[in-house]
Amino acid sequence: MSGGFKSYVNMNEVEKTEPESQKKDVKKIANEVFGGPMEPKLLPGELVIAEGHNVLKFNSTDDFNHGVSGALFCTNFKISFVTANRSSYDLGELRQRNQLLSEHDIALTCVEAVYQVWNGKKKRLPPGSNIQGRVGILEIHCKDFRILPFSFKFTPKEAERNVVNAILHHAFPTSLDLLFAFEYNPGKNLRIGIADTPEFRAVKDWERELSRVHPSGWRVSFANTNFKMSDTLPEQFIVPSSLSDHDLNNSSPHFVDGRVPLWSWSHQNGSSLVRMVELRSDTTQTQYLERHCLPSTQVVPLMLRAIESTHPERTKASIIDLARLCPSPKYIQVAYYKLRDLCMPAGAEDFWAADQKWYSLLDGTKWLQCVSACLSVSSAVAERIAGSRQTVVLREYDGRDLSCVVASVVQLILDCHTRTLVGFQALVQREWVVCGHRFTDRLHHVHAKDKDNEESPVFLLFLDCVWQLLQQFPSCFEFTETYLTTLWDSARVPLFATFLFNSERDRYVACMDAKRDKNDNTSPTLMPVWDWSLQFSDQDRLLFNNPLYGGKLAEYFPEHPSNGPTVVPPNPTNTLGSFKSRNKWKSKKKKQAGASAQVSFATPSTPSFNGPLFPINIGAGLKLWTQCYMRWIPWAHTVGGGPPSEYFHQCLLVDELHILNMKIHSLEMSKPDEHNTSRESGMFFTFESPRGFDANDSLTSAFPYSPIGSMDRKSIVGTPLFSFLRRMSVSSYNGAAANGDD
Repeated sequence: MSGGFKSYVNMNEVEKTEPESQKKDVKKIANEVFGGPMEPKLLPGELVIAEGHNVLKFNSTDDFNHGVSGALFCTNFKISFVTANRSSYDLGELRQRNQLLSEHDIALTCVEAVYQVWNGKKKRLPPGSNIQGRVGILEIHCKDFRILPFSFKFTPKEAERNVVNAILHHAFPTSLDLLFAFEYNPGKNLRIGIADTPEFRAVKDWERELSRVHPSGWRVSFANTNFKMSDTLPEQFIVPSSLSDHDLNNSSPHFVDGRVPLWSWSHQNGSSLVRMVELRSDTTQTQYLERHCLPSTQVVPLMLRAIESTHPERTKASIIDLARLCPSPKYIQVAYYKLRDLCMPAGAEDFWAADQKWYSLLDGTKWLQCVSACLSVSSAVAERIAGSRQTVVLREYDGRDLSCVVASVVQLILDCHTRTLVGFQALVQREWVVCGHRFTDRLHHVHAKDKDNEESPVFLLFLDCVWQLLQQFPSCFEFTETYLTTLWDSARVPLFATFLFNSERDRYVACMDAKRDKNDNTSPTLMPVWDWSLQFSDQDRLLFNNPLYGGKLAEYFPEHPSNGPTVVPPNPTNTLGSFKSRNKWKSKKKKQAGASAQVSFATPSTPSFNGPLFPINIGAGLKLWTQCYMRWIPWAHTVGGGPPSEYFHQCLLVDELHILNMKIHSLEMSKPDEHNTSRESGMFFTFESPRGFDANDSLTSAFPYSPIGSMDRKSIVGTPLFSFLRRMSVSSYNGAAANGDD
């Protein structure tokens, strides 16, 4: 056994509660762990920069009273804590196991801040600084709302200094090419399984999308080949057929970043959704533009006429000003900071103090107001397209932030294909990745001192909007909230090119620069996030499958009335008012909104999985995404309850339906069922072998991130937070909506 290991866990208590099968697994894995040195698992191209042994990792929720001993490593990819403590063993399948990052690993780009805790005082350590003396306790704050404290009390001073300085330097890179994605070298045998998710970097992907939607009057343009027209647009995109590439080249200099209007989606009634940026107010070479290009006063009318010509009735397009209706990226960032502070308590005392005024603190973050505004605008736009048969043009200054959110949510409301796993991934790839959302700036991958901080979690805001839709219409989405949380976590892993760049041109230039630096005529292997097999096993990917999805249940109940198309009336609260006029929720407005929302939700109560969805966007209809924001707060966890418990029973039910359906099919075909087809249901929990545990004792509301383990903690029953969390499940939400409970 390693001499540096010291357990702070009462092993006798653990032995009393563990099943015999788990004891055998412990012995087997312990032999493997103790038989070799404690070293981190390294990826191809990953290098250890610094290491320190006899480091204590504390639980931040226990006020530094409990911890385990191990070794802390800093690599060019992650911060890794390796311990022989048995809690780190892979004893079962109840936790989502990331194959790139273990339970005690932190991706460098997930580090938000580093603090030194000394004599009860906390000091933030500047990025890139060098620490000369002892640190005491190092507290790492992560962008996923985790707080990880480490103590170097028993670590040699030199090793302590090397590890801390390595973290301060490598967790805050000053240029994009310093990220691990450019060092990753998986070799030639790597399989990239993204065939089902189009990347929209080839014309065939755009043509396939046109064939799927069948819009009239639209075509694929090649005006931006080699990014000669705009640095932020993809090389191919869709424009009105009446506009030639010559027209686009003449018009583009008048628009911000040269971004001419581009198509997002079309309804079967002929109406379309288009994204357009503002005209440049600081146009240079004005005389040249006026001489060789169209006059600026004629550019917008020309574009609008072309867009309106695609409508069967040639109706006038409706222009939606997102700057007036939606929160700005800066406003979103401020709201996010407040939400983060609320969901990252420093200890038990801070948590219980916040619990006494939970509702007012949550309302004070303004985060749900941002979600409400985006859902409200998206619903109103969807109603104009589907109900009023109007083509809608979303106008934003540079068209790379809130237009991504609204355009995507509108399609989720109206297009059932985008609610499938592959369809949703294609939506993100098309509307966000290739159309130039500034992931580098908004996710703050690069910490340049000479550049303004433009960080803003716009993509998280979008995922929160999707989560709200999923909660209100649980049978209409093929994926689960675990998929959405995992997608947000993956956006901060410095390995996937999907979320690294500000534009397609930036990706291309970065690859060419890295190719020249290597001098071996090979480009770096930039991995897409959509190949989930790189991160998760086949079994863990089953956590993405929604057992309530109507498309799945339609296999067992093909004649159920809810499987046909249903027209959902638009929400009467979906008005396009100014965001500033709606940024204060007063009690009177809450009651009015709750009444109208109740009517909207109740008609119909069970929408079709392939019909349009119009969500409640205010009042009781909005919830806090607790799995994403509160999964690391043990006092807020419900043991044996919450959505994970419902998910467990839903999986068992769907799996049983699948087994019965297969048996019926076998009898009809006069062939005996010789094989166990339970796994083919695609459910994480199965009916025949539900993992051999009691969900009421094993699962917590933080599953699959903190799935097991009871701890001595003050009960939250009867507190404001308990009242809030009690309504977070699907069944309780439906009951609250039906009864008008707020």
